[in-house]
Amino acid sequence: MPSSALPLAPLPQERALAILMPTAAFFLSWWQAGRIPGVNISISDVLLSLAAVLALSLGGLNARMFSRFTAIWVTGLTMLLEGMLIGSLAHDDFVRWPVVAGQYTFAMLLVPMVLVSCPHRVLERCANAYILGVASSQVIGITLVNLLERDRITALVNEFVVTGNGRLGAMTGEPNSNGAVCAFALVFLIRGVMTGHLRMPYALALALALIAGLVYSATFTGTFAALLTCAFILGLSRLRTSIAIAVPLALVLAAYVGFGGPVPSVFEERVGDAVLTGDPTRAGTFVGRSALIAEAWQMADDNLLVGLGSDGYRVASPHGMPVHQLYLLVLNEGGLVSILGLCLMALALLLQGQEIARVNRVEGVACLAILGVFFIYTMSLPHMFARLWNAPVMLLFALAWVATRHFHAGAQAAFAPNGEPYR
Repeated sequence: MPSSALPLAPLPQERALAILMPTAAFFLSWWQAGRIPGVNISISDVLLSLAAVLALSLGGLNARMFSRFTAIWVTGLTMLLEGMLIGSLAHDDFVRWPVVAGQYTFAMLLVPMVLVSCPHRVLERCANAYILGVASSQVIGITLVNLLERDRITALVNEFVVTGNGRLGAMTGEPNSNGAVCAFALVFLIRGVMTGHLRMPYALALALALIAGLVYSATFTGTFAALLTCAFILGLSRLRTSIAIAVPLALVLAAYVGFGGPVPSVFEERVGDAVLTGDPTRAGTFVGRSALIAEAWQMADDNLLVGLGSDGYRVASPHGMPVHQLYLLVLNEGGLVSILGLCLMALALLLQGQEIARVNRVEGVACLAILGVFFIYTMSLPHMFARLWNAPVMLLFALAWVATRHFHAGAQAAFAPNGEPYR
């Protein structure tokens, strides 16, 4: 074989990128345990920044992170930040805008560009590393909760592993956030099984860790999101695939319940009653959040054209805290310009998910499912520029898009130039 036909050895930057990216994915959910104290920067952020530098040295970043819908995404992000800038300047409070704008730009522009610049094999490793990172966080947290008192856990790790009422925050640091990363990881896990990148015994062990994390987090939103999206994926999959995934998991869960596996009392109090009765007002602080939402609706009338500016809602609200509903918060802080921008960003993701589904059904359904988890949480939380919220969505969309391009190229390669299939 001539030397020119030999495969080229990977460059040092490529080898480093293949290590940095999965490591960053592993620590995406370790927000409190892996966070620089006092700032909104984590170990994962540092690794992603280094990966961006490496990707630039290898030929640049891919700016078309959402294919032909990238222009819609970038326009939406620009409008989102522009509305908040106008509000901040109008209220003579510019200090917070550069911080918020920087966080959004890093999360919604740089991170997806880095991800789609990576090879398919690296993104697959990132997906598995993310699942493993979330699952190991739950195992560590549950082990600590069952072996040690809260004061001891606080001294050994931090005060966020478990709350005063016994809810699990694990390495994520907050029960609702922990429930979210478990729901995200379950989507990745089912997608991995369906595409053949995760073997069933390994997937079942990881699934049990994730489900246990959901139970110990005692979060109604996380439980609802996980149930809904998993049902969505399996419902739109082939019957044989759905049975192959659902039956083993159902048998393991049935055995756990049948043998009297422990269920934390806080889960029964906060989630069990709400699920069984169908009444969300029984789910923890639902009533308190509803009061803030009602307040935000009333305040929005005065903030449609010129918003309150970045972090301005916290100052204007009598409660001294932001409303836990992303759309109302953006509407009040950035006015109509920002909320329209946010809607454009959501539209770009929906269109991209549908585009992928037309070519590769499994990948497209997984994208729409994880987008469902994200949208559910936007209804109950304020700004979501922290990477633990949006980076899993960006990762799965990047992986699905790159995998779909491989899938499409493979399909085209199966046909001769005259359009006839190869025999």
